[in-house]
Amino acid sequence: MSADAREKPLLITREDELSRVAARLAKRPRVAFDLESNGMHAYRATACIIQLACDDEVIIIDALATSLLPIGELLASQETEKIVHDVAFDARILAEAGVTLANARDTSLAARMLSRPATGLASLLESELGVHIDKKMQQHDWGERPLTSAMLTYLAGDVANLSALADRLFDEVRARGIADEVEEETRYRLAQAIGGAGVEEPRPAYVRLKGIDRVPAVELPILRHLANIREQLARELNVPPYKVLGPDVLFEIAKKKPETLDELAKIRGAMGGRRARSIANELLDAVAAGIEDGAIPDEERVWFEKPKVPGGVLRARRAREQRLTKWRKEEAKKRGVDEQVVLPGHCLQDLADIEEPSLEAVAAVPGLGAFRVSRDGAALVDTLSGPVATALEPA
Repeated sequence: MSADAREKPLLITREDELSRVAARLAKRPRVAFDLESNGMHAYRATACIIQLACDDEVIIIDALATSLLPIGELLASQETEKIVHDVAFDARILAEAGVTLANARDTSLAARMLSRPATGLASLLESELGVHIDKKMQQHDWGERPLTSAMLTYLAGDVANLSALADRLFDEVRARGIADEVEEETRYRLAQAIGGAGVEEPRPAYVRLKGIDRVPAVELPILRHLANIREQLARELNVPPYKVLGPDVLFEIAKKKPETLDELAKIRGAMGGRRARSIANELLDAVAAGIEDGAIPDEERVWFEKPKVPGGVLRARRAREQRLTKWRKEEAKKRGVDEQVVLPGHCLQDLADIEEPSLEAVAAVPGLGAFRVSRDGAALVDTLSGPVATALEPA
């Protein structure tokens, strides 16, 4: 792609303009696609920018200025191939905007299954094509406006050479005989992403804190109130919760149980920013409320209860998992391919859950694919049915 196309991409801010672009691109067999969101800067990630590239043209769509529905048919089309890097993220964000992504080829996934040591876009463009792109704006807040010429040039760089990268990687995918595996995994990730779009997190805010399972029971009711206050302010300000208060600060407040502002101020980070200071009194009230509660509600205890599974069942599952892992490793070595090509990790875990192995049960595993069932189904049933090893580690 020419330098001029990268430096002077077409910026679309109106729905009628986007409709004309979509009609033109629908006649092309392939379109490179990328999406930028504000996930690191907003309470909930939304599509902010869409980048498209085709032949010698780069198009930047301001998704905050126009609806994306005019390109919905193009992105959902089974006729036009979409070249994407990390299909799962883009598909989920698009689905939440009411647009379905289909017929996609994922350069990130192809690189992973080709055992590339680094699968980031910048690394692959450098190693495969000798193209250097500047990633200094990788964590930029794409919800900011206006879009400057420097920002547009940066955005164009993500898609300008994506089609050429796909040609390089997928030529090797076909030569290595792993096209079915890459396509099946792409379909699986697309389905998972689209199916999970817009699904509300069922767990309360405090249960989602990393490390909550190691917190003493006496601190849980305090954290419950603290996390709710943090969540409420984050939603109001449209920022990620960690930008109000870090989880480590919440844990420390619950541990120290401050009663005054002076005591709260002694906890590092508890009053270190404008947002934290604005809720200081509410944090103290949360500590007091948690102490008064004494325990979390009975209906929320389920989130902390580990399923009671008989030791024999656990050992049997671990044995199946170990046998599958061993089989996958040996098959990968024999075929000269990555282990994920033989059996993706999510498939291995789902297979290990099968207590009564059969070809039907194996075939029902999502993402395994009919071609794997035909080729490896009998071997997988045999592997799952093997005896439980006696020298296993204790459950």
